[in-house]
Amino acid sequence: MQSLEFQRDSFIDQIYLSAKRNKDIFFLSADFGAPALDRFRRDLKNQFVHCGISEQNMVNVAAGLALEGKKVFMYAMAPFVTLRCLEQHKCCSAIMNLPINTIVAGIGLGYADSGPTHYATEDVGVLKNIIGSNIFTASDSESSKMIAKFLVNKNIFSFTRLERLPVKRIYNNKDLSLSDINSGYKLFKSKIKNKLKKNLIISNGYQIHRIFDLFEKKKIKYPDQFDIVDLFKNEPFPLKLIKTLNNYKNIVVIDEQIKNSSILSSLSTAVAENDNKFKIKGFYLTDNYVFDNGGREKLLNNNGLSISQINNYLNDL
Repeated sequence: MQSLEFQRDSFIDQIYLSAKRNKDIFFLSADFGAPALDRFRRDLKNQFVHCGISEQNMVNVAAGLALEGKKVFMYAMAPFVTLRCLEQHKCCSAIMNLPINTIVAGIGLGYADSGPTHYATEDVGVLKNIIGSNIFTASDSESSKMIAKFLVNKNIFSFTRLERLPVKRIYNNKDLSLSDINSGYKLFKSKIKNKLKKNLIISNGYQIHRIFDLFEKKKIKYPDQFDIVDLFKNEPFPLKLIKTLNNYKNIVVIDEQIKNSSILSSLSTAVAENDNKFKIKGFYLTDNYVFDNGGREKLLNNNGLSISQINNYLNDL
C-alpha cells in the first residue's frame, strides 16, 4: 500500500536545505505541529521566529525582515493567515512589492469537523484580488517540494496552499521540474492519439486525488476520452494552458472553493475574450458556511462536490 506523506514537511524541508546555505532565508511560524518545523527551529534557530498565535503581527514581522533584505517564508493555518491578515498582506507585502512567501495548511474543508471558522473555502478568490499575488496549490509532497524550490529562486509575493493531512504521491522524484511549476500545471494525457480530444478535467489539491481514484477504480466508462490537468498555479492563471483548451470539446473544472473563488471563475475570466469551441462545466462548493460534522467526504458530498454526481457527469460525456 502506498504511504501517505505530509506536503508541509516536504515544503519546509526544502526551505531548510536552502536556508542552511543562505543565512538570509528566514522562516516564521504562528503554529507548531510539523516535524520538519521542529528541525528547522532546532538547527537554524537564528533564522526562525515563532510569532505565537498572532498571524497579523507575523505578516508585519515578515515585512520588517524583507525590508532588511531577508527572504521570508511564513507558515500558519489557512483561514487565519489569509482572511484574518488581508489588510496586512495588502499594505505590508503587496503595496511594497516585498518577496514574502506565505504557506497555508488546511485548505478547503481540510479541517473537518472544525466548523466554518477553520475552513478556507474562499481564500483563492480573496487573495487573487491582492495585486501582484502569486497563488500556488500543491497536490502531493513532490509538487509541494518543487513549489518551495521554485520560490526560493524567485523574488515574488506568494501564497502556497497545502493539505493539512498526508496524501498519496502523484509524482515520483523525477516527474516534475521547475519548468513545470513555472508553466503552472501538469497535463496527464490519455492514450488517444487523434488531434481533437474529447474531455479535459482541471483540478488540484485533494480533489485531484478523488478524480484519480475514480479512474484507478475503473468507475469511468471511457477513461481514454479524458486528459487531466493538475493546476499548480491558481493566480495568475497559466496562459499556456488557455491556448490548449480548444483541443477539447468539454472542460470539467473541480475545485474545493465556492464558485466565485474557484478555478472555474479564474478560467472563465481568462477565456472570456477568446472564440472558444468548448463547453465548460464546474463543480465547486455551495455558497454557504458549513456547520455539519461527519468528516471531509461527507461534507464534500453534501455541499456541491458529491463524488457520485461528478462520476455520473463524467460518464455521461
